[in-house]
Amino acid sequence: MPSITRRARARSSETQAGVVEALVGAMERLIAGGQSFTALSVEQLAREAGIARSTFYLHFSDKGQLVHRLLQEITREMSTAAGTWFAQPELTRREDLHTAIRSIVEVYERHHAVMTAVVETAAYDPEVAQLFHQMMDSLVMESRRSLRRIQQNGKAHPDATPEVADVLTWMLECACHQLLKGRKPAQRERLAETLTHIAWTAMFAPGKG
Repeated sequence: MPSITRRARARSSETQAGVVEALVGAMERLIAGGQSFTALSVEQLAREAGIARSTFYLHFSDKGQLVHRLLQEITREMSTAAGTWFAQPELTRREDLHTAIRSIVEVYERHHAVMTAVVETAAYDPEVAQLFHQMMDSLVMESRRSLRRIQQNGKAHPDATPEVADVLTWMLECACHQLLKGRKPAQRERLAETLTHIAWTAMFAPGKG
């Protein structure tokens, strides 16, 4: 029979997760509504999340930690969206890469307001810039690892250096930042197909897909 202490800890963990989720959601809604990271206050975040200001500080020491948590969640969603390309790159076919890129585009679109705010704020806020580059560095390393594995399996383009993975990762971010907002589904699909064409041609040897 589970102990009372163990059940209490489980409930406490669920409560903490719920508060963090509420704060992350609050930040996304406020940013989507036009608030900037720099102007956004802890009091606004707590009010939007439906919690006391003191509760915020039980989970985060400052607003920067919450931004970090949000970017970690977006990074996790993008890594999951990459599917076969990150999980089993040596088995990736062109259609798998297209599915991965389309899914990443969808994640970016879902968080477009926050990502736009991050990119714009990073230009003048060193803390946000550091968090943004940590996110991108994580995705670049995943892309490099995938490229290395297709090289080991003899499927990579002979000119595909590690920097190709870097450029393609940043290209995807920049394209989503600049070209996604207000696009219709057919336009988003063409964007995903174009990005797939560029990435596939740059990384895979002809006839290997």
